[in-house]
Amino acid sequence: MKNFICALFLSASCAVFAQDLVNITYVTVPRENSETFLELHEKFTNLSLGEDRTIVQSAVFAHAFAGDYTFAVYDFYNSEVDLVTDAAISNTILDANIKAMNLDEKAQAALDSQYTNYVSMFVEGHTDQIRSFKGLEALSFENENIDWSTKKVVVVSKYDTQWSKNKDFREAMIDGNMKALKESGKVEATYTSRHLYGSGMDWHSYMFYDTWTDFAAYEESNFGGAMNENDMKFWSAIDAHEDEILMLIGGFNPETKVFSYAK
Repeated sequence: MKNFICALFLSASCAVFAQDLVNITYVTVPRENSETFLELHEKFTNLSLGEDRTIVQSAVFAHAFAGDYTFAVYDFYNSEVDLVTDAAISNTILDANIKAMNLDEKAQAALDSQYTNYVSMFVEGHTDQIRSFKGLEALSFENENIDWSTKKVVVVSKYDTQWSKNKDFREAMIDGNMKALKESGKVEATYTSRHLYGSGMDWHSYMFYDTWTDFAAYEESNFGGAMNENDMKFWSAIDAHEDEILMLIGGFNPETKVFSYAK
């Protein structure tokens, strides 16, 4: 799990959910403004990146089904301290990079207008939560030959569990869900997180598919079968459950410090 999109839009094959902590921002952007938001997110993300940043990785997911938001921005850190201190560092780098552009008054006003528009779209109606991957390596796997240069279909299964049955939930996940996902040949990677702060369910399980065809094939082969003993153990530990589908569309290379979108 120590590779979350390490070289996401390079030829190297790396993992996506790698660090111990992720801050998720769910952004509600009017659909007619979504392309503008993505363009500005790329622009100002790159202007704010630098060696002093404590952020390890960032990725953008486009919402496809379920839920009520447009994009989910995942920012990854190694600790809570890194998360808290990064915002001020980001602003300092952004200001310095803009100053270094030596813009004339008209160009500066245009850039300021773009930034105001971007921030407005980002914060209007947004929600946040912080989640942890620490100690959940047994609930994650990835194929060695994943091509992170392409968009991915991502199914997010969310669970609230009974506190007294968290052990049963984890054991059933390892013995049942993880085994089925690995053996399917359709799932390229799976990662699991637990809720830490903000509004969110106890557990998130992320399943990455290379194509919609792979996703459909997996669902078709696993839907409607009889429950076995492990399935009953799993579902008896759960108080609430929901699913949603996202598309992984962008991220940045932590070595070159450049954010880009997948093709």
